[in-house]
Amino acid sequence: MGVAVAERDGDAWKPLFRAIVAPDELPELLDRCLAQYTPQRTLVGAGTGAKRILNLLQRQFPHLRWELVPERNTTLQARELYFAHHPPRGWRRLLPKGMRVPPEPYDDYAALAIIYQASQAE
Repeated sequence: MGVAVAERDGDAWKPLFRAIVAPDELPELLDRCLAQYTPQRTLVGAGTGAKRILNLLQRQFPHLRWELVPERNTTLQARELYFAHHPPRGWRRLLPKGMRVPPEPYDDYAALAIIYQASQAE
């Protein structure tokens, strides 16, 4: 699953941290993130397995208010973010955007997309 921390920089968002983590490693990673960053909001995407993750987070971090937010179109947005940070090279740049698939997991970019999307819904 993807984890991200971002801060607003004017009208845009600046990613501060991104990671892909196994669910059992999530509490430890979030402990480190919470020690380093002071989030104003803590979001959980409402996709597959969200209720289980939300329950885990509420038990591990009861002092935080976890918001379950929609994930609509975040996979497509994550692809765009991935390729904005990792432009295709060689023959891959000739592929139409819709046919480009990142060569590695990009759940961290989906987490960023959830942050961006949730901020637009405010």
